[in-house]
This record gives sequence, C-alpha cells and structure tokens, in this order.
Amino acid sequence: MPATSNAAYEKVETKTLFNGDKLHEYKLPNGLRVLLVPRHQAKVLTYQIWFQVGSVNEKLDPKLKKTGLAHLFEHMMFRGSKKYPDGKFDEITARLGGDKQNATTYFYRTNYFESIPSHQLEPLMELESDRMRELNLTSEIFEKEKGAVVGELRRHLDSAGSIAWDELMRTSYTEAPYRYTVLGTEEEIKGFTLEEAQYFYKTFYAPNNATIIVVGDTTEEKLLKLVDKYYGDMPSQVVPQAVMPVEPPQKKERKFETTHPHATSEVMMISYHIPPVNHKDAAPLQILSTHLSRGMESRLRKALIDKGLAVGAHASAASRPDLFEFSIHMTEGKKAEAALAIIDREIASLKSKPIAKADFERAINQEKLSLYDDIAGSSELANWLGEFLMMSGNYMRGFEIIEEYQKISPKDVQRVAKAYLNKESRNVVVVRPLKKDKPTGKAAAPKKSARLKAKAPAKKVAKAKVKAKTKPKLLAKAGKGSKKGRG
Repeated sequence: MPATSNAAYEKVETKTLFNGDKLHEYKLPNGLRVLLVPRHQAKVLTYQIWFQVGSVNEKLDPKLKKTGLAHLFEHMMFRGSKKYPDGKFDEITARLGGDKQNATTYFYRTNYFESIPSHQLEPLMELESDRMRELNLTSEIFEKEKGAVVGELRRHLDSAGSIAWDELMRTSYTEAPYRYTVLGTEEEIKGFTLEEAQYFYKTFYAPNNATIIVVGDTTEEKLLKLVDKYYGDMPSQVVPQAVMPVEPPQKKERKFETTHPHATSEVMMISYHIPPVNHKDAAPLQILSTHLSRGMESRLRKALIDKGLAVGAHASAASRPDLFEFSIHMTEGKKAEAALAIIDREIASLKSKPIAKADFERAINQEKLSLYDDIAGSSELANWLGEFLMMSGNYMRGFEIIEEYQKISPKDVQRVAKAYLNKESRNVVVVRPLKKDKPTGKAAAPKKSARLKAKAPAKKVAKAKVKAKTKPKLLAKAGKGSKKGRG
C-alpha cells in the first residue's frame, strides 16, 4: 500500500445539477481529475475511472500506428498485478460486494467501473490504483489474452449488423481513423508485442490522462484523502496529442453492399456528416433523431415497422464519429431499397415544412424523460458525465444540450435537416443474406462487394466499435446497450 503523499488537491469548481445534486470537481498536482456527486440516500456508490485513450490515439501514435491494443489492454487490466495475481481482482471485488463491474473501449476513451457498498471504498480504491500502477505484464498472460480477443473479434464478424457498421465507417471516412476498427484486425492483434503494451500502459494510463468519477455515499473529506493516498504519488507522463487528419468534404454519395452467410434479412445503415457535439446544432439534431425513431408515434416506426417492412429502425445523432445515422433491419424477404425510398420521403418532408408543434413537444418530452431516467441512477449519472467529458472536454455538455431545447423551435429542426441530410454527403451500406444454391443446397460463392462512387477501400478491417453493437449518441444513455465490456 502506497504511503500518504504530501500532495494537495485543488477544488476546481462546484456545480448544482437541475435536480439539486452538487457536482464537485478536483484536481491533483499530477493532473488526475476527480468528479464527485455525493448521494446519501443509500449506503452505496459507483466508482469509475476514465482514460482519454482509444483506438484513434493508438492509430495516430507514431510508435504504434495500428488499432486493437487499447481494447486488448482493457482485457489485460483484469489479468492481475504484481501484488494481486490473475483472477484476484474479480475475486476480491466480489467479496467486497461489488456489482456492475466491467470495462469498455471506444474510439476516444476507455473506462472501468463498478458499484460497491460505500464502506468498501478504500479497499476498492487500493485495488484500482494498484492495477493502474503495477500491472503484471508478462508474455504468457499477454499471449493468452490476445487469443481471447481474437475469439471476440471472430464472434463480432459473425454478425451481419456488426459488419454493416464496420463498412459504414469505412465508407463514411477516407482519412480519419474512425474508418479503422477499435477491435483491430486479427493480424494486428496477434502482432502486438509486449514492448508495445508496456509503452501503451506507461504512456496512456497516467494520472494526467485519467478522471475518477464517484457518485454516491461519500464525502469530499473521505474521498480526496483516499485519492491522495492511493494516486497522489503517481507520476504524470507526456501523453501524445492525437492530431486528427483533415477529412476532405464529401461531395458525392457513396454506396457499398456485400453479403453475409449468417444474415437472414437485409441490414441497411446510412450516415450523413454532422458537426461535433459542442456545436450549436447538437440540440436540434438530437430532437430530429428522436422525432424520427423514438416511441410508438415516431416516423420510422409508423412508416417501416408498423407496415411490416422492417423489424428495427433507428436514427441517431452520434459524436466522435460525428454522424447522423440510420440503422434499418429489414423484415425477411423485404428489400433495403424500399426502406431507403421511405427514408428519402421522410427527409424531403422534414425539409419542406417544420414538424408539427405536437410532434416537436413530444420529442423534447421524450428527451427530458430519458435524462431523468439516466441521472436517477448513480452509475448512469457517472457514465453520462464521463462520456460527455471524453467526447467534448465538458462533462456538463449533456445538461447544456437539454437546456438548449428551450431555445429551439420546429424551424430549427427543419433547418438542420436541410443543412446536413443531403444526398451528396450520404453513405449507404447494405448487407444482404448470402443466397443458397437451390439445386445442391450448397452455399453460392459470396457476392462480390461493391463500393460505388467511392475510392477503392484499403484492406478490409473489422469493426470500429468495441464490444458494441451501438455507439454513443449525443445524448445516449450512458452504457446503454453499447460497449458491453469484457467479452
């Protein structure tokens, strides 16, 4: 156990959330940020640590230049330290009464989280700081975990929906590293060296690249004393700043289609480029996505699902990558082109006139209800704060967008539809079932993938979203379905 350091912490600011909760921000001399929301209704708390590193960082790091290590390393963090051998972390946290323990990786961040009885805060913090300080990086464990991650990648590739999203990212971007997957390729995973892992750990798992978020039954005095005790003497590091390549403006529609042996119906995904989450149009874009696809009265529900054309239809305004996306899972035997025509019709209607006041108010009320549901739980609130901090640099951005709803109108929703949902900047990916050869019952040769009106793709890579079938929306429920963690 580390000795108590002489480090002091700075109280940066305190904010009051709309429900009355107090949000306190602190910073240690080594750069570690701490967010605390005290809640004393129950003797429990959620403890999370977020690192500003994901596949984008490793792809742009001149010492790595590939993807997959950020996700692989997430796995390694559960494989033991010098003090606690492999398997002990899970065993001890279970004995402490830990719940909801997991970790996730994405393009721009990695996070670790669990909920515990509040009186177990110190032993948990000792465990968490220990694996951040002295992870047991041995060749034997590293090679074994690479095999487990390759297995996860292969399961991922068995999903037609996962392939559709991978290809959507490759089609949507020609330069930005979002076109490369968080999971990496099998070749990349198998090729990582122990030296690369050690470099990654020392560089990116540094206190000045991390944020601890605690929501629940504790106090500033107790929490910060323990943070100083277990993290205060960790040295900061020089963290490479990822310089994102400039993505050239898209001027022509791009289309891509392929087949998948496990698909039973067609999957279509569509993207349009939009501004980042800090932009003033984030609020109307979110309302636009809610109007289109949330609830029984949503436009896509009525036009696609209720009419039997699709079993799933969703629209979302996503951040990093900044895309307005449609995800359509067709009913068996129905063609994606029919859904695309309906989406085009809906977009044309959105551009021609503002949505009805009742539909606008319904969408805003649904967004507010979603927020209330999110922040009612301590884990959900911590996820909300962490996700927005990593996406935008501002952990309050989600609350700001909610406030901006009061300043927009149906005309703003019409305006962003006109500005961003244009065919020349659209990307369309369709994955169809692999047809069987009827006379012999043998599978036909896979249909050659066609990338239309686009540059020839680079070597095919696996999915850009780790362990995730969805990705963070601008106001996504934190941890909602996406990024499920260790696989």
